[in-house]
Amino acid sequence: MSVLEKDVPYASLPELADDAARRFGESLMWVSIGDNTKITFAEFASQTLKCANALRSRGVEPGTHVAVMLPNVPAYGITWIALARLGAVMVPVNTQYKGRELEYVLRDSDSTFLVIDESCVDAFHGIENRDQIVPRARVVVHGAADERNTPNWHRIVSEASATPLDVPGVDADTLMSIQYTSGSTGFPKGCMLTQDYWLVLGYVRAHQGPPPKRLLIDKPLSYMGGMWRFLVCLYVGSTAYVARRYSLSALQQRLVDYDIDFFGSTDAVAKLPDFPGIEKLNIAWISIAGLSKGLHASLERKFNAPVRELYGLTETGSTLYMPIEDAAMSGSGSCGLPAPYRKCRVVGPDGNDVAHGKIGELWVSGRGILQGYYNKPEATRDAFSGVWLRTGDLFRQDENGYFYVQGRIKDSIRRSGENISAREIESVASGIPGVFETAAVAVPDKLRGEEVKLYLVLQPGVTSDEVTPPRVISYCEEKLAAFKVPRYIEYIDEFPRTSSGKIAKHQLGGDAMNRKVFDRTAKGWR
Repeated sequence: MSVLEKDVPYASLPELADDAARRFGESLMWVSIGDNTKITFAEFASQTLKCANALRSRGVEPGTHVAVMLPNVPAYGITWIALARLGAVMVPVNTQYKGRELEYVLRDSDSTFLVIDESCVDAFHGIENRDQIVPRARVVVHGAADERNTPNWHRIVSEASATPLDVPGVDADTLMSIQYTSGSTGFPKGCMLTQDYWLVLGYVRAHQGPPPKRLLIDKPLSYMGGMWRFLVCLYVGSTAYVARRYSLSALQQRLVDYDIDFFGSTDAVAKLPDFPGIEKLNIAWISIAGLSKGLHASLERKFNAPVRELYGLTETGSTLYMPIEDAAMSGSGSCGLPAPYRKCRVVGPDGNDVAHGKIGELWVSGRGILQGYYNKPEATRDAFSGVWLRTGDLFRQDENGYFYVQGRIKDSIRRSGENISAREIESVASGIPGVFETAAVAVPDKLRGEEVKLYLVLQPGVTSDEVTPPRVISYCEEKLAAFKVPRYIEYIDEFPRTSSGKIAKHQLGGDAMNRKVFDRTAKGWR
């Protein structure tokens, strides 16, 4: 048993936040990159109490589902822990979502309250009959007051009391969040995650390497990568330097300006030339996920720091990791060993473990993994075999126990860290007048890992002069978040088929860039 598995020292997220306030007090917990907003651990805990009292006075109670559509601002973390204090359920919403996507999440999650940033209000206003989903009185706007006199987050929190709440029954098993994740089944599924899920995730991540003093959060807090870094701060007293959005061009300056000692890297970062001030950095370690095998050594040399692979899913949190002391395996192509509180198997189609070196599906079990998919009992049944979650990812395991990712069973695309459902793109594109059939596939991209390519079969008699690439792109931009909009478009007479009549996407992907395609970025044919 790992020493980490002996005990997670907290029974709830509020207990963690309150203890962090006692231990770290006036130390800085949060610094906003840009406007330089600063919050101490003590101030954070107090603000979460005020927010909890404000929301309770408006009707939020244990079990209430509250959608939160905020960028990387202090209100995000404050609202999250406030809802944990109330025993309510947070439903994070991607701030890039358009009205159609937001409506789906609100309806599917049964959210009855909405905390939304002023920059996202137009998406909510784009929903027909929105007041029937979330009444106006239950919408709280963060930022400038909405023209419809909707409650303002800053005002109601500032006017509330920081009196401790007495909410019985809030513990590790309390449902904390419905976290949406894309897969191969079309629209996202809501993962039901308890407070224990987050306690375990934060505890494990906080102890997988040297505890950071000044970490960078530049990924959305609505995603797992942003949230576990936030939790690390509560566990070990780190200061989080938080950017509203990721910027590769700004990363170097952020590392130097804020003397960052922990961050997450990508292939693109590893390929950046050295920059002024890099020699002054004192990086404790760097986390990566899916970094190309040949880039580990150069990244370690660049920052003079250990680089370690992490693998996880929304459903399972921290799943595999390369121990910090395992320098010999760094850059081997392995994702490492099972993380604390996790058991992992590589399983064949017959449900039995495959031999070492053979490829199978990764199955995972352990403390705190998702309870199931919200309102989707069939999807939950399909995802589990007893206590084991089927990840949909293909792996092999060597004779020393190390795991290596080999591919995906799931029909999804991973672009710049975003998991995109191919079926969702296909569903939207199929609504374009003149389009008969669609197929979205991933194509390799040096900068983003994968890009989205959309194949179109047009209706008889319809030509690409009528259904032009700009028209297709414009239609998708109206319906999809920006990161889901296809970069490449190709017209095809008919799709290759499997023996069962399904589109043979593996045949499309094989020569995805060998034929004439329209490139949205280049704004022309290639």
